[in-house]
Amino acid sequence: MQNIPKIVITGGPCSGKTTALAAVVQFCQDHGFYPVVIPEVATDLIVSGFDRTALSFQDFVTEKLLFEESIRLRAVECGHLPQNTVIIYDRGLCDSEAYVGRPAFFEVLKRQDLSLVEARDRYSGIICLDSAAVGAEEFYTTANNAARNEGLEEARALNERTKDAWMGSPHFKPIPNREGADFDGKITECLKALAGILGVPEPIENERKFLVEGFCLDQLPKHSVPIDIVQTYLVGIDCGVERVRRRGQDGHHLYFHTVKIPHEGGGSVEVERFIDNQTYDELLLRKDPTRNPIVKTRYCFRHADHYCELDVFGGRVGLVMLEVEVHDMSDHVELPLYLGTFQEVTGNRFFSNHELSRH
Repeated sequence: MQNIPKIVITGGPCSGKTTALAAVVQFCQDHGFYPVVIPEVATDLIVSGFDRTALSFQDFVTEKLLFEESIRLRAVECGHLPQNTVIIYDRGLCDSEAYVGRPAFFEVLKRQDLSLVEARDRYSGIICLDSAAVGAEEFYTTANNAARNEGLEEARALNERTKDAWMGSPHFKPIPNREGADFDGKITECLKALAGILGVPEPIENERKFLVEGFCLDQLPKHSVPIDIVQTYLVGIDCGVERVRRRGQDGHHLYFHTVKIPHEGGGSVEVERFIDNQTYDELLLRKDPTRNPIVKTRYCFRHADHYCELDVFGGRVGLVMLEVEVHDMSDHVELPLYLGTFQEVTGNRFFSNHELSRH
């Protein structure tokens, strides 16, 4: 049981934690792990009607979090979950301290017969994202979380208390809002921290894309990991793009909802969240009738120090495309010539999933 990685995704209010969580789950899948998510317990309880000002609230949070962890570890032990399981927490035990203070938090731990070390150091890694209230104020909002109502100053204070609560962890990974960097860069930094925790190659921000002709499945490396993906575009928002994605392996699927909206300062804001099967089915009722679902199998593998993703599209699209991570877009790419012949289409919008869904 000691070999099951346990990773906490945490941060201040409006830090991008929801999008980071979705990216972490997909990264785990791509690298041969089986991600299991424990949703944010405090938010679930608040939305269910629990009074977060009650003295007993943090006891409920702690008890439920420990229970959710124990049943997942037991499921691995009994063979109901595979040995390559990674448990991903949307906030962990020590996050409670940021809201109630250390003395009250210590009382909660005492009632659970836990020491601070047992609560804090039980995890393989803590990835802590800074709130948008710290260095990215124009993006700060409370609209995307029903349990959040903090103003900027309160958000900044809570952000610092969250980081303080995890100080002393041997695997604490802070993710700040860096000057001149966009949100995609923040998510990439988060995934690099994750890669270090899991012991796999770090993701690289730059990718080049190639059409592949003459491809056969038996040409793939033996270590390649197949991921089945169905991506469906929705109607119902005034501007931007909304989609749902089913993503899985060996008959086990996870579900994601993404909204991408243009930002008044230029570019766009993308929020992706992990959802359950029922929510996925409900959102599919808003399927865009003018577009076809993107159905593809993604094969993830390594070649010549590159991380590669080969997408084999089904249905009416009928394409094979390879994406290769590079340190710099001008770098020479050593293509896996055993897969077929290649035509570069990097930057060609026609080959984006959004455009392909039209055809």
